[in-house]
Amino acid sequence: MKRLVVYYSLSGNTEEAARKIAEKLNADLLKLETKKRMPKSFAAQILVGGGQVMMNRIPELIPYETNIDDYDDIVLGSPIWNSKGVPAVNAFLKDENAAKKVTALFFLSAGGDTKKGLDAITKKLPNLKTTVSLIDKKQEGSRNNDAKIEEFTASVGKG
Repeated sequence: MKRLVVYYSLSGNTEEAARKIAEKLNADLLKLETKKRMPKSFAAQILVGGGQVMMNRIPELIPYETNIDDYDDIVLGSPIWNSKGVPAVNAFLKDENAAKKVTALFFLSAGGDTKKGLDAITKKLPNLKTTVSLIDKKQEGSRNNDAKIEEFTASVGKG
């Protein structure tokens, strides 16, 4: 089975988890990037990103060279912003073929309501089997992330 880990990461937390997951699953990586870059300052990122989420804005992605059709299975990684999925991931999921290939989802949050974010993303994923919620590495609960990744990848590997 040929597997792809697709993710969006602004601060590096989701990227770090994506790399660990891809390595454990012997999967390829695809980082989603938007044509319009986010501001550099954290405060501006909160305003812009939160605004995009609230307004349900779908940004244009930088075209990627990876051919989704070459993969049997996609593991999707996303931060949770404002208790919802991020716009770049929503842009990726507009491709129904890609959405159908997603069987596993990992997401990161700094706390807050992850259920709303998970619900917003999972309703777009008809073949989703496995999920894991990870904590931003600046938060106390993040020390359990490696064990959660281990359990998640073991579950994904069986699928």
